[in-house]
Amino acid sequence: MGEISDRIEALVATRHDRLAEVDTEISVWSDAEAGLIRIEESLKAQTDQAEGAVSEEAAILVRLRSEVAATLEDLRTARCRFARTTINIGVSGKARVGKSTLLQSVSGLSDDQIPTGPHVPVTAVRSRITQSDQRRVLLCMHSPESFLADVVAPYHHDLRLKGVPHTMEEFRRWTYPRPDTVDASEHSDNALLVSLLSMQASLDSYADLLTGGEIERGLEGLRPFVAYPSREEVSAGTAYRPHLAVREAIIESPFPHEDVSRLVVVDLPGLGEVAPGAEERHVRDLRHDVDAVLLVVRPSSTAAYYTKADDKALKLLDKARGHVRTPGHYVHFVINHGGESAGGIEALRDDLRTRVNASTDGAFYPVLETNAIDPAAVSETLLVPLLKSLSRTLPEMDDEVYSGVTARAASAAHHISQTLPRLLADRAGVDELAHLEQELLQQRATELRWKADQGLRAVVEELWRAAHRDGVDERYTNAVEAVFDEVRAWTEDGFGKGTARWQEEALLRMPTERATSPFLVEEMHRVRVEVTRRFRALDDFFNEQLARTWDDIAEAFRGPCAPLLGETTGEQALHHLEGRLRASSCPVLADAVRDLLQTRLDYRTHLHPRVREELDGFSFEGVDPDTGRPKVALLAPADETGVELLEQQLRERTHKAAFETMVALQREAVLPALVLYAAVKQFEDELILSADSRREFLRLARSHRDVLWPDEFGRLEASVKRARDLADLAHGVGEALARHAVRGGEGA
Repeated sequence: MGEISDRIEALVATRHDRLAEVDTEISVWSDAEAGLIRIEESLKAQTDQAEGAVSEEAAILVRLRSEVAATLEDLRTARCRFARTTINIGVSGKARVGKSTLLQSVSGLSDDQIPTGPHVPVTAVRSRITQSDQRRVLLCMHSPESFLADVVAPYHHDLRLKGVPHTMEEFRRWTYPRPDTVDASEHSDNALLVSLLSMQASLDSYADLLTGGEIERGLEGLRPFVAYPSREEVSAGTAYRPHLAVREAIIESPFPHEDVSRLVVVDLPGLGEVAPGAEERHVRDLRHDVDAVLLVVRPSSTAAYYTKADDKALKLLDKARGHVRTPGHYVHFVINHGGESAGGIEALRDDLRTRVNASTDGAFYPVLETNAIDPAAVSETLLVPLLKSLSRTLPEMDDEVYSGVTARAASAAHHISQTLPRLLADRAGVDELAHLEQELLQQRATELRWKADQGLRAVVEELWRAAHRDGVDERYTNAVEAVFDEVRAWTEDGFGKGTARWQEEALLRMPTERATSPFLVEEMHRVRVEVTRRFRALDDFFNEQLARTWDDIAEAFRGPCAPLLGETTGEQALHHLEGRLRASSCPVLADAVRDLLQTRLDYRTHLHPRVREELDGFSFEGVDPDTGRPKVALLAPADETGVELLEQQLRERTHKAAFETMVALQREAVLPALVLYAAVKQFEDELILSADSRREFLRLARSHRDVLWPDEFGRLEASVKRARDLADLAHGVGEALARHAVRGGEGA
């Protein structure tokens, strides 16, 4: 078979050349799948849209994702084919036709590795048998999760049982119904229940093997890991079923035939089995791991013809061949002569010719004949003609598979790239959402300005009433009277020195200076300065007034824009607001706040000039209003009697000056309110009525929208982002698949 080997080597090399292209395709479609998943998730998150629209779009996306998944499955199946370095031949057919015997003859293995037996199915585990210099088996084990999902759950589904066990302990304790021995229509369910109950009863025999890993071992004693228990074992009550823990057995052994170094035979149990999902697994295994299939048939005393079971098997194989166009390249019938009469063989041969090949030998499917129990016959009548045929047809099948998957991918890519933009055209209206965002921002900026004006007008109106009220501001007059009372108390206390001390000092100085005038001049200056200083205590009242006004203005802003004031209050809050305004490119509004905070309300600036005239008359010498000549204010002899008189006169003059100052200040009771009203009114004009007000409030709103209105703009921003992401995703997926469709179309 040297020529055949050369052809097979060339086939393997050609397959590997296609791997990179298939991997590129898989990468493109994997990215497309991930993109569609993100699109689907983003659509689900858009709760601000109509639920009906979301549901309709979601349904379309599910179909598109299904199309992508099918394309990926197709590509991965092709990759499995092109990645193989062996020629894999599947051996299929219903039970009791000699499949296992044929496999023994091909591989040289015994009943301990490829079990056979009369009357009932024996092979329980899919096995791959590879030509090798070694003799070993690699058992790929289920994990608890895969066992429950792939083995137990299908039984629950087919039996229509509510729920499925999620742990092995749950499976152990699960209560299953008993088989119905009365209703004959429940026979298939009974068979499933019996199998499921036996799996549960024998759990201890395989639970420790559910590692999810691989077990390497020799070929001896392999049978329990790949075969069902025998009838004798079942009858004896033996519950040893390690095969339930095995996903697949990979057997390596030297084959007895020449030049089969790249040959792998795959035993595919399941055809005709009752086990749930057996046929689906059969097709999946065929598509992923088999280049061609031997469909073994054999006549029996009760079924000498091509049966419904054979026809069902052929239909499954037809589904499994995928893009292979010629059925006969993929499926080869094998008539097993072993132990059968010549008449039965001839009858089956004629039936296949008539029913499968339209009365013409090999018209659709080649039919090979061999004696499965005879290794030499198997080599001569089966392996040699099969490999010779495959050396010619496999390159053609590979071409068909490659062109088929690329054409399907191109068609799917074209459909998806056309559907996505239409599907998301309305949803991905980024411009429309952006307009909505701008409109909402304009509306909120206008409302912010209105609310700020509303709060300010309340403050301005209160200050106006204070500045124009007819009555007296008791807080102000009380503050002035309090200062006057302090001045009187200070005067009564010897002008801050104590009466005795003041008189003592006067007696010491006046005789020395030979006159009262030097001492009195100095004292009157001191008293005038002290009275002025005392009235400057009104600054505390004015500061309180300013602080109250800043508090009122800050509170006026706190309603519409509390986050811009920080955690502070009053003046500090307004300074904070000024900083936010400058950072938001609102210089007119920021200057208005700055100018407001520079307002000064103090005694020296606003009131002292009004009472200076009263204090100017408080001096040692004055002008006689009658004569116009200088006049001494205080006169007394420089002795003890004179000292007491001087103190009394100075005290009276001080009381008079303080009283007149108080009266003068009380006449100006509305002045503080006028100053504050003017300052705040100017602030209101600059803030609300200036030409730049609307524009700068919009800037402020734009700069701080996520702080001022986090919920509204957060939701809208999320919608805009999702819409933009949807558009980008749809564009990216669509563009990638559109390019792919062009390339695929050219390649096809």
